Amino acid sequence: GTLTCNQMDFLKCSIAGTSYGVRASEVELAAAKQMAMDLEEQGEQVKNTSQRYSKLASKTLSVDFELETVITASDDNDRKQTTGVKGFSFEDNRLMDENWLNEPNSDDILMFFRILAVCHTAIPEVDEDTGKCTYEAESPDEVAFLVAAKEFGFEFTKRTQSSVFITERFSPSGHPVDREYKILNLLDFTSKRKRMSAIVRDEEGQILLLCKGADSIIFERLSKKGKDYLGSTTKHLNEYGEAGLRTLALGYRKLDETEYSAWNSEFHKAKTSVGADRE
Repeated sequence: GTLTCNQMDFLKCSIAGTSYGVRASEVELAAAKQMAMDLEEQGEQVKNTSQRYSKLASKTLSVDFELETVITASDDNDRKQTTGVKGFSFEDNRLMDENWLNEPNSDDILMFFRILAVCHTAIPEVDEDTGKCTYEAESPDEVAFLVAAKEFGFEFTKRTQSSVFITERFSPSGHPVDREYKILNLLDFTSKRKRMSAIVRDEEGQILLLCKGADSIIFERLSKKGKDYLGSTTKHLNEYGEAGLRTLALGYRKLDETEYSAWNSEFHKAKTSVGADRE
């Protein structure tokens, strides 16, 4: 996304310590083009300074410049020749179609997709004439996440007061599966919390805490197992930031009934209180 355009595109992601997404960002493309221009200018300087090496230098720098031009032009053309899905500029065959099932961290990838599809407050709107589904959401990044989830095969299709419904295009059975997640609690994003959370119950009865927010907020709440990926994930996020990308971290935790009941009791007490201890 940019400050001048209220549009978010899903471009890269890091899941369980592995970075996915091979397409360059706008910042990286601009840097490559600038480098190509600098190389061309250097070529002119070399030719003017030394007639002896002008032929060799010109030939070498010309090759470099042409290589950069091919790379940037190819990427620009790729952007125009994508699926045409607004909000989705991701490209990496490892995650597309059912290929992610062959990844060594496929269980983590599955949860990543489900968090994208379930942890939000958006509402789907279907055009009766075209059948096309769009999303009404509080922020453009939520829309981008939902578009990405759909492209990955996890489509958010319906919301009621008590449930979220998604269709998983790829499953062990080989057929699309419709799933219902009962909403137990929704904790909205605030400037103080810097995260949004959803507590849901899946069809097997498992209670899940799904969360997305600022990386620093998510990282400080990681379990011991989650910290196994902290180093590589931090590295990837820094690289994404340097490429001019906005980043959010996703996480989840499985809750047992006793743990959830105790928390939910305290949560309801806090919701009905009006004193300074409400937060």
